[in-house]
Amino acid sequence: MRVLQIGRDDWSTSSHMPADVDWVFVDVENESGFDAALIGPVAVTIVDAVCDLGKLLAVDTLISPYTLIVARALMTDFDASYEQFFARKVAVYDDAGDRQALIDGLPGKYFERQFGQRLELQKSLFSPFHKSAAWYEGSSYFVTEIDIDSDGDFRQLMMWKENILYENRRPLELWPEYVKDDGCEIELVVQLIQSGTSDVIAYHRRYSEEELAEPIVFAHPTSGYLSCSIFARGKGQVKVGPIHYRHSRLGAGEFLPGGKRLVDSRREELFYFFHPGDLTPPLNIYFAGYRPAEGFEGYFMMSGLGHPFLLITDPRLEGGRFYLGSDELEGQLRQVIRELIDALGFHEEDVIFSGLSMGSFGALYYGSQFKALAIIAGKPMIDLGYVAARGRLVRPKDFLTIFDIVNFWNRADAPSVDSFTRGLVERWNGDPGFGDTKILMSYMEQDDYDDRAYYTLLNSQTGKPTTVIARGYQGRHNDDSASIVTWFVNQYRRVIDEYASAQ
Repeated sequence: MRVLQIGRDDWSTSSHMPADVDWVFVDVENESGFDAALIGPVAVTIVDAVCDLGKLLAVDTLISPYTLIVARALMTDFDASYEQFFARKVAVYDDAGDRQALIDGLPGKYFERQFGQRLELQKSLFSPFHKSAAWYEGSSYFVTEIDIDSDGDFRQLMMWKENILYENRRPLELWPEYVKDDGCEIELVVQLIQSGTSDVIAYHRRYSEEELAEPIVFAHPTSGYLSCSIFARGKGQVKVGPIHYRHSRLGAGEFLPGGKRLVDSRREELFYFFHPGDLTPPLNIYFAGYRPAEGFEGYFMMSGLGHPFLLITDPRLEGGRFYLGSDELEGQLRQVIRELIDALGFHEEDVIFSGLSMGSFGALYYGSQFKALAIIAGKPMIDLGYVAARGRLVRPKDFLTIFDIVNFWNRADAPSVDSFTRGLVERWNGDPGFGDTKILMSYMEQDDYDDRAYYTLLNSQTGKPTTVIARGYQGRHNDDSASIVTWFVNQYRRVIDEYASAQ
């Protein structure tokens, strides 16, 4: 990784540099040193001396948000003219007293790529010693009833046949999904099998429920493979979901520096990342499409627009649960959006919701709950029950996750998926519906998921003040993604240009 230090004395001359750190020092007095082309791309920037704002602006393009570290002692030395620059970069203030500790911590926080996967339930085994009835609830949960002496030892319920590759240079964050009755207790057991062996256990650890209240950060000097299993005791029903594992940034963010996490009481998660852009409206919100790899998407596309943007991603199931969840989880996401609008000094009319495929559902679902400037959707999916019904003949043995989505509504306290869709469309039909929000949509005319999505949306807005602009392309859902994305980005730019002209 490449580190840029802006100061008066070069830290690399008096500190030990980790093997994977390339250090670039620029003296604050050196006028010619602030050449972005000469410095090149950097992963993190450290400012430990007062520097002219003009010089910082000269390397503006090299500094990504959340990667600018400023010595806390300098906070009083930078006047009000620096505020916007530091706000755009979401500067991180550090004591910087222990230089070596700060340097040693950089590779573990500001590495380049994001990574996230899950141990899926299909790759798990029931314990042969567990005699109670047990079954899979789709791909969501392994379900069983337990009756184990609460004062006795924990008993194994299940284990995963697949192990997690662990490299000692990169700590992992573990998050098991589970739901249980109050009379049950859960433990996660992790064993580290040393690389190059099949039976050398280098580390063994049990994690209690109290420890599992937050993601487990696993770090050990030995590389190898992590074997995971679930133990339980007590009486009642236990539902165990997949185990999510990600590269940990040790407090610097989730997936990306600055990434944040939402979680509800059922241990279901959503993630979001806010980029301040130029701090001027509109705020552009992008919901990621269906993605088996966990993490954010659309960063470079959205950053190219220049304005503040919010990335949202859904790591549940195989590639996402369409951003639907408990009232608690959905409420947290709405609250994040409202707080960002207020913090930026914007109004709801200064926000654009957007998404592709699964993300289009998130954009339409949440966008209809705000007085948004526009909703931009590509390859929309709206009637999830219809998508599931088509799976038998149109896409046999494909996109089986849609059946897990349908099971989301199969609880006694929830409506069916069909009544949910009817209620959603009725709300769009109602007053104010989408109101003055512009809806821009590109769709596939022979879409093999939801070929009625465009017409469902259009019919709901008949006689309404909502402007609907759409473009259809020949083919099935994934036949011409390039044209869909091109149209999507062009419409984004057109809406932003029209918004700027109207101000």
